[in-house]
Amino acid sequence: MNINSIVVTALTSLSLPVQANVYEGAATDYITFNYSDERPALRADDTDLYDETTIQVHGFTKSNPQALKKAIRKLLRASGFTIINTQELYESDTKYNHVVVEAWIEGTIND
Repeated sequence: MNINSIVVTALTSLSLPVQANVYEGAATDYITFNYSDERPALRADDTDLYDETTIQVHGFTKSNPQALKKAIRKLLRASGFTIINTQELYESDTKYNHVVVEAWIEGTIND
């Protein structure tokens, strides 16, 4: 299961840059994501068949974070993720509102 392409495709409609791990562009609002856990969920015949993967999606905005938070959660759910938790933070050094959405998905392994 290629989580990176699922996340990028899911969030494309937000018209914001979406980048794995680190964003180094010039956009004011952007989204990054990272894996927080990935492990086999189903084994058969001594082979891992399904993975369960937990990701963290980080939305950064200088404006009100509520719309971004709701949109990220809605789009991830529509792409098969289950939302585990959501946090809103304020980064005083950069003056960014920081939304963290932790989500989980299960799927076939294609390493």
